Amino acid sequence: MSETARRAMGRPRSAESEAALLDAAYWRMLDLGYDALTVDAIAKAAGAGKQTIYRRWPHKAALVIEAVAAKARQRVDRPREAAVRAGDLAAFLKAEFAALKPIAPSLRTLFVEAQSDPRTAEAFRAAMLKPRQDALRRILAAYSADAELRDALAEAIDGAIWRRLFLGESLDEGLARRLAALAGPGKAP
Repeated sequence: MSETARRAMGRPRSAESEAALLDAAYWRMLDLGYDALTVDAIAKAAGAGKQTIYRRWPHKAALVIEAVAAKARQRVDRPREAAVRAGDLAAFLKAEFAALKPIAPSLRTLFVEAQSDPRTAEAFRAAMLKPRQDALRRILAAYSADAELRDALAEAIDGAIWRRLFLGESLDEGLARRLAALAGPGKAP
């Protein structure tokens, strides 16, 4: 029997169950840290079985990355999108920094894991890096019509953020203003 046929025979996926698992993964990660976090702890917090988790995510890192991305969509995307519409790079960066601060230790650990696990690296790129880079490039359109310059600015700003994040250095309002100044004066989009 094929994998698809076996999955079709089981209970259908529930949006509520998936949301509970993502929420449990996020909050347990904050409580325990990524290294101490286990699939058992996530399953228990969500009131689910480990097999339910493994049917949806191939490993702990994939679940945690998706949980962090889901939380970012809930908490960060609206303020970030408002900043994009207003062409306000500093506000965009402040929203990013606020979201990154509580999860920075776990992100550092995930990044290290991504160096030796291609699955984790791909999940990290797709769920964490690409959406933020895309939003950053959109907001930079208020600063420059030159696509190559926007790409270079996005790489420089993102690189500065991730370097500070991984070295445990401050992501604060002053940094947001300094990085926004690199882009020059904004103009209405």
